[in-house]
Amino acid sequence: MTEHINPRRDKRSTSSWFMHGALVIGLVSALIAFNNYQTWSSSPPGLDIYNPGANSGICQQVQKLSPRNKQVDQYVREKVDSVEYSREIINKLSGIIRIPSESYDDLGPIGEDDRWNIFFQVEHYIKAKYPTVFQNVKLDHANTHGLILTWEGSISPSEAKPILMLAHQDVVPVLAENVNDWTHPPYDGHYDGEIIWGRGATDDKGYLISIIESLDLLIKSGFKPKRTVILAFGCDEEISGENCGRPISDFLHKQYGDDGIYLIMDEGSTGIQREFEQSFAMVSVAEKGYLDIAINVSSMGGHASNPPDHNVIGILSEIVVAIESNPFPGKVTPKNPMFRFLECGAIHAPDSSFPMAVRRELGMVAQNDSTSQEHLANSLDDMRYYFKTSQSVGKINGGVKINAIPETASTMINLRLAVETSIAEVEAHYEALVGAIAKKHTLAFSGFHLPCSSEEKRKICMIGVDALEPAPVSPVDAEAYRILSGTIKNVLKPLGTDDELIVTPYLMPANTDTKFFWALTKNIYRFTPVNLVENLNRAHTTDEFIRADEFVREPLFFASLILNADDVVG
Repeated sequence: MTEHINPRRDKRSTSSWFMHGALVIGLVSALIAFNNYQTWSSSPPGLDIYNPGANSGICQQVQKLSPRNKQVDQYVREKVDSVEYSREIINKLSGIIRIPSESYDDLGPIGEDDRWNIFFQVEHYIKAKYPTVFQNVKLDHANTHGLILTWEGSISPSEAKPILMLAHQDVVPVLAENVNDWTHPPYDGHYDGEIIWGRGATDDKGYLISIIESLDLLIKSGFKPKRTVILAFGCDEEISGENCGRPISDFLHKQYGDDGIYLIMDEGSTGIQREFEQSFAMVSVAEKGYLDIAINVSSMGGHASNPPDHNVIGILSEIVVAIESNPFPGKVTPKNPMFRFLECGAIHAPDSSFPMAVRRELGMVAQNDSTSQEHLANSLDDMRYYFKTSQSVGKINGGVKINAIPETASTMINLRLAVETSIAEVEAHYEALVGAIAKKHTLAFSGFHLPCSSEEKRKICMIGVDALEPAPVSPVDAEAYRILSGTIKNVLKPLGTDDELIVTPYLMPANTDTKFFWALTKNIYRFTPVNLVENLNRAHTTDEFIRADEFVREPLFFASLILNADDVVG
């Protein structure tokens, strides 16, 4: 599961902000805050539409969707429910975990840096474990290690757009000094009878095995698709995706063109969770944007015995203080998928578990009341980065000797852009802050779109790196989303004693390889069909794991989705 980082990338730093333990804490904090909030003397406009059970059309749920081909469906279910099958698929996941396919920020080009060669082992492994699949699909390579498996349907892609499922072969490295912190060695793929341990168990080798397993099951059942099914496995999702994710997208775009894909599925930072005493299947329909900003301050050096009032380190410090003192405001708006999630909670959660004051505020937010939008975001403070642009000063450098006045100092700031904002707005905010400081110290100033003068010695230069706009919000009224929702309801079960699993839109705070695929379809959904707990099953940290009883049923979900998507083909 990715975050967009590349020197650049600090993936699970984001996830630490957004784990669902924090979500629970945030909602509890919000309840306390709202209980102390002076409510309206009369109900605000729109409040009634958020009463539990209201027939308002908000967060409407589809019915369970079962494949029409009962024979194939029964075959898949019986296989998945068998003890022998469970043992086989667990062994397959354990085996691929044992291949340490780590991706590093400083990797050189494929074909030149030998560290890429580990991905030949991954390809060999899945070919050896899934001979039936590779006998029935067309295998293409994008930049050597990007794998594209095409199971051609009987109907032309121009008449029935293909379904595309993404996963990635790479994992984040395990630092040598942290190996002893693991309960089981990170690349042993240890199974203790309940849990499969190891780097990649959740992110993302479990997902990869599950989607290829779904094809294996369907092929062996005798199923012949009408709609083409494509699996694509990147090799560098953890370090930006430029070496495999983008080439895969370019390959598929050349094949199918704009809007040529019916549905894209990829890993999600959420799965099935229980909030407000209600079980939700959280489908991420958007991702926050991304931007790294580099700021460099230059001036004249000299001997430390005769320093200026403010040297470059002091000026850079002033810039950092200004940045942290001027955070981006937060607001909850109807454009944000998290607003839809809160609506679903208001409608479907038990009346006693969803704060009435939050429901009141939602009624005003729905009518674009800016005061309520800001107040609700501030009240949900522990969830604030779902509703605002985050900024984190991650690197700073300056000075080479204690008795020498430094000539340069630099910093890098990592930002995750709220869905309502843009790169241009963020750049304008930073140019205003830093430009004022440059003027104060009579330094030349080069903003994001001006060249940094090589002749000027006293200056501040700003550069934007790895810029990515917030992802388009995928539709929740599309046929593809309804099929996905119906499949979720048919295959997956709520947590606890809930009568119904509520499917809700959600927001992905990190970034996946889907960022390269926006032109191929509007229907991009990120969802992992398991209960993700403990910091996304501890992805990117020690003791990454996945529960075996949930993992073995993932292929049933993906096979059912393929069957249901095939059923709507004319």
